Amino acid sequence: MATSANILVLLKFFASKQGSAVIDYTAFCSYLKKYAEHHLADQPALVDYVSDPVPPLQREIDKLQATRQVLVVNTTPTKQAIVVIPFFNDLFADRYKDLLANPGQAFPSELDLPKNIPPDILNRQNATELIFRLLNKPEKVEKTLYGLVMPNDMPTIVLPSIVPAETLISASLAKIRLLLSKGDHHDYFLKKMTISNPGREVSAKNFFLAFADKPDAGLDMLKNSGDLFYLWNQLCYFIRQDYEKIKEYTTEDVSRLQAVQIIEIAASYYKDVAQEHQKKHQAMMALEEQLKRPPYYYTLDAICKFTDQKGDSLLGQYSEEELKNYLHTKSTESIGGSLPELLIFKAQDSEQRYFIRKDKVMNLVVRLSSDARSVIRETITKHWNQVLLQYDALPEMKDQTAFERRLEQEVKIQEPILYALLNATFLPVIDSESSESVEGHIPFFYNGMLIPYSEILLMNRNELYTDARIILPFWYTAPLISWIAKLLFRPAKDKREKTPKNSAELYREEEENKRREENLEAEISKNPNINKKVALREAARIAEQELVPQSSTLDRELESYRRQWNHLLGKIENQNLTEDVNSLIRDYLRKCMRTFKTTSLTLSRIKSIAETLVKAPGMQKIKDSDALNMYIQLYLIKLIKNVPM
Repeated sequence: MATSANILVLLKFFASKQGSAVIDYTAFCSYLKKYAEHHLADQPALVDYVSDPVPPLQREIDKLQATRQVLVVNTTPTKQAIVVIPFFNDLFADRYKDLLANPGQAFPSELDLPKNIPPDILNRQNATELIFRLLNKPEKVEKTLYGLVMPNDMPTIVLPSIVPAETLISASLAKIRLLLSKGDHHDYFLKKMTISNPGREVSAKNFFLAFADKPDAGLDMLKNSGDLFYLWNQLCYFIRQDYEKIKEYTTEDVSRLQAVQIIEIAASYYKDVAQEHQKKHQAMMALEEQLKRPPYYYTLDAICKFTDQKGDSLLGQYSEEELKNYLHTKSTESIGGSLPELLIFKAQDSEQRYFIRKDKVMNLVVRLSSDARSVIRETITKHWNQVLLQYDALPEMKDQTAFERRLEQEVKIQEPILYALLNATFLPVIDSESSESVEGHIPFFYNGMLIPYSEILLMNRNELYTDARIILPFWYTAPLISWIAKLLFRPAKDKREKTPKNSAELYREEEENKRREENLEAEISKNPNINKKVALREAARIAEQELVPQSSTLDRELESYRRQWNHLLGKIENQNLTEDVNSLIRDYLRKCMRTFKTTSLTLSRIKSIAETLVKAPGMQKIKDSDALNMYIQLYLIKLIKNVPM
């Protein structure tokens, strides 16, 4: 069976051969039969048209009518004709080529259609909606003949779908430039533009002259107008205002008014595009600023939840695909063989990928090393003390190699992000660059190898062993007494206490127990005030899960960020500054608690409060605002979690 596309090609060929879009139905059937007989050997699908072409042709014509590519009309009561719409597409497309070369011509209109052609061949659409749609998504098909319904009852403009909307706009700009190139009009409209822009006369004059006096100025100038779109609207308004005073329009007047309307529509579209582009650019800038803030490393899910200063999600101001393209570009492109601006790493035994800026890697490594030192030191000291209380010993207490393995294992468990960074392939390069560019930088690598964990964490095995022994009862250190006690009281090997849980695991268990108790208490009391406080605590815990890593605790993170923004050396001064900041946070939270609703307490709301507090006059002297911001968020969560019942 022949396809509709083949029949349409034959219809267009037959119409062009006759020089008319209207072809006789019977004549085309005869032509189709002869064509099928002649090309049957090459195209076996034409066999249906050899004997009686009318039934199969009618089926194809019905399909083409449904897609508005042809139209069947009655030329006489007993005679039918086929109107081949693509014929007019080619005809009017040539008209637009002539229009660009000679802007004085009128736009093609429905009056240019032959009288025997029904107006139904035009796909009438609102000019603004159609131009916006065609500029958003240009069409490359040739099956549609659009009729642009213009504002203010202006005549409908015919636009073939094969003619880009930009061609229509370029023709309109050429018409207006032709008008402004005339001496009287040129000086008249230039004067109106400059008078109407007091204080910006030079800008208005330059805009007018750039458009009116330069033949190559046109569509590109309109697209890239920046903050000058109001001048386009102003110029169009002045021209339209003058022509609206005329009582009877000539064809030239109508054509110019149509051109003004099309330029206004295009200016509105490109203004929206420019605003959207600016909004997207600002969102991308906000994204970059967020990546520079603590905790510095983010998953893709966390990046998708970034918000701007108003609390609106950045994802939506740019698409998810644009975000992924941005991250891919930033994490793959390198300049001069250096590392990309954005680096990717994975935590041990996890498929979760983290993104981190190259210039923040060493900051994070130093901070996490400092945080890990106090936690790991406490963990090992307590563990060794428990082992010594059972009259036992561990290889790591005496052997430095075993001690290094224990430190590595503790870092792996308690600071998985630090462990992943220390073993990342990009860290040696960054460490080398930092050693060359940062004065006083302590290198983490020596001869291409990572320095021992004891040096990274600034830990001494002998000091830890001494700390673990010093809190033992005195008889553990008396040689004879301890030997006798060991024989009498040392438990069997299988009953000795195993490695205790770390602080993060104990913290999670404690939080889960509190959650169960609070929910039970709320159920028992049925008191709406208690229920509200329980809901607020639960909302704070949900926000905590997004800010506090699983391997850490809320207090550890608070202390870490406190050390970053509070640089005072004196112990009393340091404590006073911390208390002043905490008091300011508590006072502000009391005011907010009056209006808090359980549904409104989200991480976004907490971040908004933190942003407000960071900008408070009392906080301006603190330099590290990013660390302070994170501290405030965590402290707010801690306060809300501990709201008294």
